[in-house]
Formats: sequence, structure tokens, C-alpha cells
Amino acid sequence: MQNFTFAGVGNRLVAQIIDALILGFVMSIIFIPIFGFGIFTGSTNFNDEGAIAAMVGLAMIPMILLAIAAPILYEAYMVSSPRQATFGKMAMKIKVVDENGQRLTFGSSLGRALIKYVSSNLCILLWLWPLFNDKEQSLHDLVVKGYVVRA
Repeated sequence: MQNFTFAGVGNRLVAQIIDALILGFVMSIIFIPIFGFGIFTGSTNFNDEGAIAAMVGLAMIPMILLAIAAPILYEAYMVSSPRQATFGKMAMKIKVVDENGQRLTFGSSLGRALIKYVSSNLCILLWLWPLFNDKEQSLHDLVVKGYVVRA
């Protein structure tokens, strides 16, 4: 590992919050026109409640899949790009590198993103892992031999 300064848990957390806000905004731009404001407010002109339930139910399947896939693909694409960082990481001036200081491949960053989102949804305490690791690596970093460093 080259002589890098590790990003620190605080910078990583703020970057994650920025990314969540960005993704939330983009997803709401996609979701609101599909569902329409009427479904959220309860003001629809449909007389058949069964039709409304079917419409919402059918619309929910792709929305749930998109809500699961979008953050994972966003993270994987951005981390494997030449910038080596998501927009949140760029704002915090940090990036993800491999053990040689190079950018991760798309496959490695996809695996990292999958592990990150699955592990954080199963046990939020895994976010504390870098506090007890001398190289400040989370579980998803350890698996792909990645490091989050200052850019």
C-alpha cells in the first residue's frame, strides 16, 4: 500500500449521507410522475378501488427493484470510474483505491457495493468496523482489498 492518508469514519459517513440525499432526490423525480401526486394524497377519480390497488401493486414491483438496484449500481459505477468516488465522496475529497493505489475494477466495485448494502441493511453496527481496524477498512473494503483514502 502506498503512502495514503485514510479518509476516516466521519468523512465516510458524511459522504454516505450526501449520496443518500442525491439518490433520494433522483428517485423521487422518477417515482412521483409514475405514481402521480393523486395516489400519495388519496385524491383520485377512480371509482374502482380494485383497479387502484392493482395499478399501485404492479407499479410497486419495478419501483422496489429500482430502489434496490440504483444505489448499488450507482456506487459500483462511480467507484470504478476514473474519479474513483461517488458524488458524496468527491464532495468530501476522498476516493476508493485498491491495495496498489489503483482504481477498482467494475467487478470489484460491484462486489464491494453489494456487500456494503447487504451488510449495512442486516447489521448497521458493521458501520463501526473501521473504528477497530488500523487501516480504517469496512467489511466491504476488506473483501475487495480496497481502501478509502483522501484524494
